[in-house]
Parts: sequence; C-alpha cells; structure tokens
Amino acid sequence: MLDKININIKKTLLAFIICLVAIPLARFISPQTIIDGNLIYIAWLPISVMFSVIFIFGRYAIAPLILAFAITNSFLIKLTLPQAFILLFCQLFAVFVSCAILRLLVGKRWRCGPTAKHMGARIFWGGFFAPVLLKITMYLAGQYFAFPLAITSYFGSMPLIYTVIDIQSLISAALIFTTFLYYPMRMIISPHYARRFWRQESFPLPALLLLGPAKLMLFATTSTAVRLLPFLS
Repeated sequence: MLDKININIKKTLLAFIICLVAIPLARFISPQTIIDGNLIYIAWLPISVMFSVIFIFGRYAIAPLILAFAITNSFLIKLTLPQAFILLFCQLFAVFVSCAILRLLVGKRWRCGPTAKHMGARIFWGGFFAPVLLKITMYLAGQYFAFPLAITSYFGSMPLIYTVIDIQSLISAALIFTTFLYYPMRMIISPHYARRFWRQESFPLPALLLLGPAKLMLFATTSTAVRLLPFLS
C-alpha cells in the first residue's frame, strides 16, 4: 500500500513539474497575429499541453494542471481572487469534461495510443467539443463578470469574427499540436519508450546504423547493384 502511494505521489510530482515548465513555454511560443490592432492567437498551445499531460498521466494530471495554470495566471495577469478562479475554471473545465466523456465512451484504455484507436471519438470530443465548450464558458463568464482590459477580448466582448478566430485557434491547437507535444513529452519522461519509438516508428536509417559498418556497407552495395541492374541487362 505504501509503495503504491509513493508511486502515485511521484507521478503527481512529475506531472506538476512538466506542467509548470510546459504551460508557460507553450503560451510563450503560441503563434499570434494582430487584426485591427488586436492581438489574437492563431493556435493556443496550452490546450495541447493539457491533453498531452492527461493522455500520459491520466487522473494524476488533474491537480498539477490546476496548480500550474493558477501559478502561471498569477504571474502573467493581475486578477482578483474571484476573477482568477473564474479564469481557471474556463481554462480547465472543458478539457476535463471532454476527457471524462472519452473515458466513459472508450473505456479504461482511452489514453492508450492517441493516434491509433478511437480516432473519431478523440477528434470530436477533444478537437471540437472541448474548444467550443471552452469558448462558451468564457463567453458566459464575460457576460456576468468583469475582467481586465488586457484579456476582455477573450470573453466575448469583441466582434463575432474574433470569436470565430479564437475557436479556430483552439481547434487547430487541439487537433494538430497535441500529437506534436504528446510524443516528445512521453519520450522525455521514459527513455525506454523513446528507444522503442525510434526503432519502430521513425526513419529506419538510425536503426540501420546500429547494425554496424559491415551490414551498412552490404546494404549500400546491394542497393547500388539493384539500381544499376537495368542498365547492365
């Protein structure tokens, strides 16, 4: 029992460290553009980090994500305590709900192979439902609560075109960049998985180099002979 508790604590601490580094970094490198003098995101990468961390750690990522987002928001935005809680809720609620729905629909192995099985469910609930629900919660929060001018545009106070672009930025991040972040994170956490990934999934040349110079020379000679065979016949 104590060993299981220690393992769970280690998983939670590791997830917290990763979230504390990855969330501010993802926010910093998220592509942005300016439209009519307003700065908007083209892809909001923290949502990709959320899905990636949950796919890796499961329920052990919930508390680390809450703490990491709370710390990041406190450093980047000056908010009162109610505003901070509302913003935190808007950022996390949609992702948690979509993952819970996936868990109910797919079963216990809903996190296994995010690009292999049950892609339709993952694309709909993670790539469309979660971004739209996130934007809806932010819009509703903006209708009943006041926020600083620096972030008020994200709560539905701008024209409709900005809301559409915001939703598109969330969808593109969830659909495209979740995979790009999931695999590097998992390889950093588990060197064993990194070796297996490169051997099975990546370009075969690195694996070929591990065979030794003799086999590499044999491979090169055979390939050259096959290419020259039509000219010699």
